[in-house]
Formats: sequence, structure tokens, C-alpha cells
Amino acid sequence: MRLGHPARAAIIGLALTLGAVACSTGGSTTASAPPSATAGGLEKTKIKIATLPAIDSAAIYVAIDQKLFEKEGLEVTPQVVQAAPEAIPMLLNGEIDAMFGNYVSMFAAHDKGSLKLRILAEGSRAAPDSLSIMALPNSPIKTAKDLEGKTINVNVLRNFQELALTQVLKANNVDPASIKYVPVTFQNIMTSWKSGQIDAAYLGEPMVTAATASMGARKILDPASGPAAEFPISGYVSTQEWYDKNPKVAAAFQRAIHNAAKLMENNREAVAKVLPTFTQIDAATAATVTFPYFSSNDNPVRLQRVADWMLEAQWLGKAIEVKSLMSPTTSG
Repeated sequence: MRLGHPARAAIIGLALTLGAVACSTGGSTTASAPPSATAGGLEKTKIKIATLPAIDSAAIYVAIDQKLFEKEGLEVTPQVVQAAPEAIPMLLNGEIDAMFGNYVSMFAAHDKGSLKLRILAEGSRAAPDSLSIMALPNSPIKTAKDLEGKTINVNVLRNFQELALTQVLKANNVDPASIKYVPVTFQNIMTSWKSGQIDAAYLGEPMVTAATASMGARKILDPASGPAAEFPISGYVSTQEWYDKNPKVAAAFQRAIHNAAKLMENNREAVAKVLPTFTQIDAATAATVTFPYFSSNDNPVRLQRVADWMLEAQWLGKAIEVKSLMSPTTSG
């Protein structure tokens, strides 16, 4: 996979994959709800959704671009935030109707009682080679076992990166407790790696490709493999109170998101087209980057893994039955 500007694309790419880069401008629909939709009894026709400037958020922008929300009688305005936790107070204050964010943060907030959660629709799942644990050419790290006792970067401590990798390490007979995780900003990963502050780098595409091409970096382990294959990363959520007041809006939103994901499965161009409109990724990189999986249906068994692993890691005070938090699937 060839990148025109590897250094720049690298920094941007990991940020996009993990969903926590600087804000950028998002688009919105402008058409009014058609009479047929209004007659269908939606509780409201205009909603605001907090999103991340990340590839994982693409379904909402494809749904806007392809007028899938409009067909459901909805006018959806995305509001870009830097990271999911930033949007939780906005959700609780009624500044937004729903938000897109990673499940680890959402489940943690629900567990603490600060957010009574309702999952409107699944968003993204990790795809093969979209994430990678990598070593420099001269590193003694050759296999997964060599990672024991080593230092690895993460964006934020105790989040989905660490959660998924823990399971993959165990499956490879590596002691997860021996790994030291340190938070490193995206801009500082390469410097920290080259200077030896971290032993192996936790990267996402297109940073994986850039590190391979420009530095001769070697892939050691795929954090989205084995037990963490198709690991659910992010989704669209509201509060239970909002859902109770707007069940028809929630169903319409879910249908549009699912239909967008179905379209995206076989239409890479539809995704590449919207990425430059809400991320810092350019058209050339959008044409080559590895996408996550976009969910066209909701699967409580798949999503339960996240809550179970969080409980196992003692990141939750009590078990969460994810199915009880999910909206009924109304799409075909």
C-alpha cells in the first residue's frame, strides 16, 4: 500500500483509527423531512449527534451523503468532538441527542452511574491489519513472547487498545501483567519509539504502512486477531431517558446507520469520498487506508465481550448485561 506523504499520513492515520484527534468541521443535511416521514409520527425530525473525526465515524457521514437519513424523515447534524468522554456532559445536558464513542468509555460511565446508557446502533469493529504491534528493524523483539516485560504506547490508559491486546497476548502465551503501558500522544509516538522510550509501538493504519515503508518496522502481533477478532470498538448511544421519549426517532436513526453500513460493505468509494469532509485525512490517503468493519446489524453476543473483558480486568464494579442496553433492531 503506497502513501504519498508517509510521515504526515502516519500521524494522522493512528489518530483517526483510535478516534481522538483535533476537531475538524463536520457536514450536515439541509433538506427538511419529507411529508411522508412527518406523517409517520417521528417524535422530532432534527437531531444533533456528537461524532469523532475518525474513520470509525464514517457511517453517519455516508448516511448524510447518500440521503439515507432524509429517507427516514430525519435531518442529522454532526458535531465533532475530540474524544468520546468530552461528549458525555453534552449528552446529559441535552446539548446533543446522541453520540458516537468507544464502548469502553461508555460502559465505564454507565457502571459509575454517570450515564444511563442506551445503545442505538453498533458502529465499528476492528478489522485485520487495521491495528498492529510493531518493532524496529534492530529490535530484539521477534515474536509475541518477546513482548513480555516490554513497554508499549497507548493513546489512553485502560481503554480498548489495552483491553483487546490483553486477550490476544494471553492467547499467544504472553503474560499481560508483564506489559507496561504508557500514554503517548500521537505526535510523539515516532520520537518515543526511536529514542527507546517504548520498546514496541501500538500503531493503526495508515501509520502501520508508513512505519513499514519508511523505517523497515516489523509487525509482531495483530491486536484484532484471535479472541479479539472483530472486536467492537465504537457505537452510537443516547441516554435511556432520551430513548424513552424518542423511540421512533431512534429506530429511524438505526435503520439509516445500518443501511449506510450495508452500502459501505461493497462501496469503498462511498467511504473514501466523505473522509476528507470530517477528518484530517486527504483524498489520496483515503483511497488506500485500511477501514474498520462497519456494522450493518447489532449483535449483543459480540458486544458482550467488551463488558465481560472489562469486568475481568476489574474496570467495572459489576457485570453489565449488554443486551438490556441495546435497542431493538428495526432494519432488515
